[in-house]
Amino acid sequence: MVVLLLVATVARAVPTPPAPKMRPYCGIGVLMLPLAGNAGTGEAFHLYDEPAIARRGDLDFSRVPAYEWIFGSMSTGLPLMVTARKGDWLRVAYDDAGREAWLDPRRSAFFQPWEEFFKGKVGKLLPGLQKKYYQLFRQTGKGALAALTPGQPFRVVKLEDDWALVVSDQDVLGWLRWRDEDGRLLVGLGRPKP
Repeated sequence: MVVLLLVATVARAVPTPPAPKMRPYCGIGVLMLPLAGNAGTGEAFHLYDEPAIARRGDLDFSRVPAYEWIFGSMSTGLPLMVTARKGDWLRVAYDDAGREAWLDPRRSAFFQPWEEFFKGKVGKLLPGLQKKYYQLFRQTGKGALAALTPGQPFRVVKLEDDWALVVSDQDVLGWLRWRDEDGRLLVGLGRPKP
């Protein structure tokens, strides 16, 4: 019995590495909520089971994932992944567990489909991806050009389906997957090299 207690004590002393963050489902775009709403300006965003039906409560800004590891520190707003749209109503993933609800973004929040959001921006591949996602192609999925490294910046020219036409920091124009087969993000915002 003493031996078992000793083994259990040793097992607890070994630190475990942090679990990798789950890449979110990207849906159809991103909704930027004003940071002022987080500062307590009194503006509430109401969550619904269906647009304007069965109100669930108010969005809790403290539970909204900031996604700094994807978007960097964005001073323009707090991002929510938008999974569907009905008129002005948007279905958003509002917490780390991926729970979804409908909200009316009103005039103060800004929705952008991914095509608009990424166009012309500097991006980077997210860390911890499978090797196949770091590949740059001549055409979508055909004719390998080069392999990018994790964190290597590129400029997004346009998106087509699951693919992004990008210009790497080595001035190579090619196609790169921006979301995987399950619809999870593969790219985030990067910083241009000085």
